[in-house]
Amino acid sequence: MRVLVVTGRLAEKSVRRLVSESSKDVDVLALPVSVAAFITPEYAAKALKALRIRDYDLILMPGAVRGDVSPVEAATGVPTFKGPLHAADLPLVLDLLGGVELSKTVPASDLVRDAVRERAAAEVEEVDRKWREVLREHGGLVIGGEGYEVTVGRDFPMRVVAEIVNAPVLDAGAVQRRARYYAAEGADIIDIGMLAGSPMPEKIEGIVKAVKEAVSLPVSIDTLEPSEIEAAVAAGVDLVLSVDSGNLEEVASAVSEVPVVVLPSNMREGRLPRRAEERVAALRENIERARALGVGKVIADLVLEPPLHPGLMESMKAYQLFRQMDGETPMLFGLGNAVELIDVDSPGVNGLLTALACEVGADLLFVPEFSPKATGSVRETVTAARMMFLARRRGTVPKDLGIDLLILKEKRRREEPYDRSVEAGVEVIEAEEDQSFDWDRAGWFKIEIDRERGLIIAAHFPHGGSDADVIIKGKEAREIYQTIIRRRLISKLDHAAYLGKELEKAETALRLGRSYVQDERLFA
Repeated sequence: MRVLVVTGRLAEKSVRRLVSESSKDVDVLALPVSVAAFITPEYAAKALKALRIRDYDLILMPGAVRGDVSPVEAATGVPTFKGPLHAADLPLVLDLLGGVELSKTVPASDLVRDAVRERAAAEVEEVDRKWREVLREHGGLVIGGEGYEVTVGRDFPMRVVAEIVNAPVLDAGAVQRRARYYAAEGADIIDIGMLAGSPMPEKIEGIVKAVKEAVSLPVSIDTLEPSEIEAAVAAGVDLVLSVDSGNLEEVASAVSEVPVVVLPSNMREGRLPRRAEERVAALRENIERARALGVGKVIADLVLEPPLHPGLMESMKAYQLFRQMDGETPMLFGLGNAVELIDVDSPGVNGLLTALACEVGADLLFVPEFSPKATGSVRETVTAARMMFLARRRGTVPKDLGIDLLILKEKRRREEPYDRSVEAGVEVIEAEEDQSFDWDRAGWFKIEIDRERGLIIAAHFPHGGSDADVIIKGKEAREIYQTIIRRRLISKLDHAAYLGKELEKAETALRLGRSYVQDERLFA
């Protein structure tokens, strides 16, 4: 396929470099217009007709061109479509030609991005839609009842268990809000986290009922206390975390019909083998004992430990050794110990740990969001689990899948390099801060975040007043500052510039889950 990419003079060098990365036969034509966005379809049609452009299978116009590019096709007789908005996306668009339907009005970058994302989502959804068929053919475990089944196995994405930490100290409303939040974040199972050392079996029935009224997902209980396990099973939980050699004899009859996570420990005596080989041996012994006592649905947990002390690697080795010895028993992999005990942004930690979990054959990922730095971990882990599922299924590395965890960084820079030659003959001024200050007679603003509702709050105070007279709420900075301008609540240019900066900072803080404090940097 011969392709002609049309651009402007300023972008020509970048476009030529980028198209060279594609396997397609591509030529570049820079029209005598400085910025590609200034090219009109009518102008391009006239220019290409004069150049007798004919011997191409496809013409890609700049994605930033306004309007319909049909006049170019009419003038040249060559199928013509809009390319990407940013030159950096050209290699991807070119490599996907023939697999994506391009448009004469919509930039190709939008279409390609959506197509790749939709293809990835459809691949995951197809497996879940055909879960009964996959289960019959490849085996696995079902957690939950009719209408809210979650399938677990190597031919499904790893499932995410999201823990409501310290559930007994929360009221029913708070429990339900947390459950709905986790469900919205993509969790597959909602876990009720109990308080170690403070048994509260009397509260469990109410907590389970609250969760089941809030979401249509399986519910698990995280406790080693026999009285709490028995109360949870009686209340209808779908999964028990956990049993070990310290409580197994007491609870085996209660959990005989419920999926149960088995640990390699005896927590009553404070024993958890350190060496991987010893841990695997202890777990296998506990699993054999559980099955002998009539526990029919066993899930193994080798217990992932924090980095360095006592050490992540040895526990990872235990997971790997267990899977090498036992390729059938489902495994749970708890990310919380590692994520909470390292001061590194959670998307990268969750992404890498999920990849390691996939490598060792884990089926369930246990995720609490205990501290502010772990906020968003459920969503991140759900995304990572789908990435790893697609990569394993396609036989590729977890890259260019249509799903990613790139939040603060990006794969390709979309900006064009600054060309210093434009400074020739132009007055160049070094910016200087103006230390003077003059109040805006129209008043001042206090900017805050309503995190529970996901809103930015701009409270207006009249000049000299201590009480707000107007409060403006919105999800985006733009809609708030446009409202402020319409209401004539601002009168100075420097105040408007300051307010735009603060509102955008608040929107970014809301999206990233960072603290917003007016007049302070978002990032140190």
